[in-house]
Amino acid sequence: MVRKDIFTSVVRTKDNSKHKLIPVRSSEEIDIELWQELSKMLSRIYANTPIKCGDVICSNILNTGIDIICTKSIKKEI
Repeated sequence: MVRKDIFTSVVRTKDNSKHKLIPVRSSEEIDIELWQELSKMLSRIYANTPIKCGDVICSNILNTGIDIICTKSIKKEI
């Protein structure tokens, strides 16, 4: 039996000292066995600000057809 659940994590931001990390989640449930590989992939990604809740950070991650989306809006730092 394959266990699935929504994957949640954080992604680093570029050029924003106030918000160094942003929360993200998978758009659909994903196999729990892939979570370690997902974490490795997301550790290499940097998101630009401003960003809105629901924006896609990474589409079709690990060729699963599932997107990683932002769960918090962050304004660009002035």
